[in-house]
Amino acid sequence: MNKIIEMPFPIPFYTQRVTEESWETDGFLDLEEGLSWQLRGCGIASLRMIVDAFLQQEGKPFCEQQGEMIHKGLQQEAYKPGVGWIHQGLADMAAQYGLLGIAHRGENAQNVAAEISAGKPCMISVSPRFAGGKPDENGNLYAKGGHLVVAYGCELDEEGKPLAFLTHHPSCFLDCNWTAHWASIAEFEASFSGNYIAFQKAEQ
Repeated sequence: MNKIIEMPFPIPFYTQRVTEESWETDGFLDLEEGLSWQLRGCGIASLRMIVDAFLQQEGKPFCEQQGEMIHKGLQQEAYKPGVGWIHQGLADMAAQYGLLGIAHRGENAQNVAAEISAGKPCMISVSPRFAGGKPDENGNLYAKGGHLVVAYGCELDEEGKPLAFLTHHPSCFLDCNWTAHWASIAEFEASFSGNYIAFQKAEQ
């Protein structure tokens, strides 16, 4: 019999989409700045989801808004132009909110499932929309990785092998903001770069 595993606490969903109505509340300096970051905001949107999931358990105020967190990340050099959000940089940012984030490279679906089974939500590097191996609008195949999403649940078969992952998939496109999205193991393996960050509450 298959087994469904989810975090024992709720994970909020945040978008990386910025609009004329949202930029100021999001903490950007102006609309132009917000729009310039919405394509690159997946790492911060995912970080905020995980940080706030832990903060709300303790009844603490949520972390900063999207633009404010991006500014903080830039100050701490967690973003590298031409590369994107650095996993260790995001883990270091989480430490400021009482979390321990450990970055992993070259891993597989079983590793991520083990983290989730241990109660650790993960920020995983996947192809946008889990479209790894599929052609884009120009006919080029999507490579693995390039987009950061939150994995916080999984379905395991009788042998403990993952069959699907429960994710929050942020996007700058309205119809690609997927809350509680189940990605099949085929989609996951075609899209997962092997890199992820596992989060837990830091020991006091």
